[in-house]
Amino acid sequence: MSYVRIGWSPTFTCGVHFDTGVVMNTYTVDFQIMTKSTNTVDQNIAIERCKYIVYEQFSDSIILGDDDKKHAKKYQDAGFRTIIVPDQPADQLTGLALYCKLQAITEDVLDILDVSIRSSMGGGISYIHNDEETVGPYEKSGWWNDAGPNCSILPGTRKKVVTINNTTWKNLDLDWDDGEQEETVIEIKLETKKDKIENLGENVVEFKPNDKK
Repeated sequence: MSYVRIGWSPTFTCGVHFDTGVVMNTYTVDFQIMTKSTNTVDQNIAIERCKYIVYEQFSDSIILGDDDKKHAKKYQDAGFRTIIVPDQPADQLTGLALYCKLQAITEDVLDILDVSIRSSMGGGISYIHNDEETVGPYEKSGWWNDAGPNCSILPGTRKKVVTINNTTWKNLDLDWDDGEQEETVIEIKLETKKDKIENLGENVVEFKPNDKK
């Protein structure tokens, strides 16, 4: 069924880079979502994609502003995943990053209507965005409007962007339903009359009247 409104409210914790160091911040995000596809399998896959972005990409990562992306490699060398946003890593821009990324990865299966984000550092203030408002610095191209699962990038040489890994929705088992079921082949071997006689013959003991016990 399409055009059903649902809500989703994940909570996650990640680090935010400042000049003075990293501060751990816990976010609560409220999404208002509309289903657009009538394919319920794809709807469920779209939700799982959203969960992957929040819990496997943003959660436990380090968020840096574009001016501080030079520090990304040292965090990655220490084993941290990094996410670079096109401005300062304020709550509002983190919310916009999630809004744009989830809109991109759901690919018209879902429509992200509204997002509201608040954090433990935010003093109780929520930042709200809906689909009729501009996304500001996220208008330009980046990982946030790419339909793939990656959010982590490193600045490359000659102004190119190099992705850290080649994770795809397919190898995460989150590719869209193609409507085809995997065929199961069952092989049935039928014995011929000749086979039965030969098999029976294997169990026959020849009896000779002159045999002595």
